[in-house]
This record gives sequence, C-alpha cells and structure tokens, in this order.
Amino acid sequence: MSETLISILATISAIAATVLAFIFIVPEKKGARMSGFGKLLHDILNFKFLIIEKILQALYIFTTALIICYGFFYLFTFIGRIWIGYIGFLYIILGPIIVRIIYELIMMFILLVKNTISINNKLKNQNEKEGGDDIFATPTFKRERPAAPVAPAAPVAPAAPVAPAAPVAPAGKVCPVCGAVVTGNFCTKCGAKVE
Repeated sequence: MSETLISILATISAIAATVLAFIFIVPEKKGARMSGFGKLLHDILNFKFLIIEKILQALYIFTTALIICYGFFYLFTFIGRIWIGYIGFLYIILGPIIVRIIYELIMMFILLVKNTISINNKLKNQNEKEGGDDIFATPTFKRERPAAPVAPAAPVAPAAPVAPAAPVAPAGKVCPVCGAVVTGNFCTKCGAKVE
C-alpha cells in the first residue's frame, strides 16, 4: 500500500469512528445505560476523569528512580585517577527535590482544571434543578403578561360596637367585707357574718 492510500483510509476510518462515538458512546443518555468497558469509554470520552494524573504519577516515580540510580552509578566514576563521584551525591540529593517541585507545579495546574470542571458540574446540576439547560447558554428572558386588573372590593361597613358583657355573679352569696363567695352564713376567709 502506498503512503497516500494509507493516509486516506486512516482519515476516513477516523471520521467514521468519531461519528459513531458521538452517536453511540458520548451522549449522556447512552452512558447511563452502559456498564463495564462501555461505561469506561464513555467516561474517558466525556472527560469525567483525567488520565494524565496517573500518567504523571508513573512518570514522576520513574524520573525520580532514574535520577537516584544515575547518581548512585555516578558515585563510582573516575576521570583518569580523579574521583568525580561527588556529582552522584548531588544527583541523589538534589535530583528528587527538583523533580518533585516540577511535578507539583504540573499537578497544581491539573488540580486547577479539575476544580474548574467540578465547579462547572455543580453549577450545571444546580441550574438543571432550576430548569436551566446550559450554564453557559445565553439567558432567555420570558415576557410576563400583565395580570388582569382586579375589580376593587366593595367597601365593608364597620361592625357595630359590641356592648360589654354584664359581670356574671358567682353562685351563692358574696361577703360584704372581703368579696369572697360564701355558701353558708359566715365567710370562710375573713369570718364576717353574711346575711
């Protein structure tokens, strides 16, 4: 096969794969019904998680081990009769620190991206609860129709004042001295005679 034919076939195949992915894998409705490898593929294509974190973690471990091993083997290096192994000590001591700083800066950038995605997802979920479709969509302003005028209520006549109720006399006699209710001829409170 010629180089041109391979390029054309690869391009057509890639276009077909992209169209099929957008029809069968990428939509959220399809992803909810998938399991296993299909769900993993759906999550990868929709950037639900970042693969670069694991790749960077493996590269960090590899790079640190490489620098330490390089420094260790450099300990046994001589140029002529002069020992230059002290450079190996520098590799062993400073190398992992420098590599760690570089990878931490890269990871800070990745965490910034992850947090931005997380905030966007929370805002999207919050807007979906409120009925919004897309948090970055142009807002649509609904014109509310003015409410129909309500006829004013007829004035209500003021209520007639109510006369105060007459005090209810307690059952039995009342002591003229202290005002206690008495059932017999003498008040049980003050002892006065009641007629």
